[in-house]
Amino acid sequence: MLAGRLTYIEGARKIFEAWWISKLDEWDADFLPFVCIHSETEALPFGKMRTHWQPAALEALQPEIDRMETWARQYGEPHCRNLVARFSSGQIKLEKL
Repeated sequence: MLAGRLTYIEGARKIFEAWWISKLDEWDADFLPFVCIHSETEALPFGKMRTHWQPAALEALQPEIDRMETWARQYGEPHCRNLVARFSSGQIKLEKL
C-alpha cells in the first residue's frame, strides 16, 4: 500500500484476513482501522469480483470507489506505517501472520 502496488481497500482486505487468522489482539489499535476499512468497503468490487459486474455498473460505481479509496488511504496510512515499523522492529512475530 505504501509503495502504491496495492490500493488501501485491497490492502485492508489482506490485513483483515491476516489479522483474523493470526489470533492477535482483536483490539489492536493498528489492526482495528483495517477491520473498519474492510467493513465499510466490503460491498465494493475489487480483484476477481469485478469480472462478475457489468462494465456500465462498474463505471457508475467508480466515483464511490474513488471516494472510499481516498478515505481508506487517509485513515489507514498512519496505521500501515505503524504496522511496518512494528514488524520491522520485531514487536510482532511474522510467523503469526
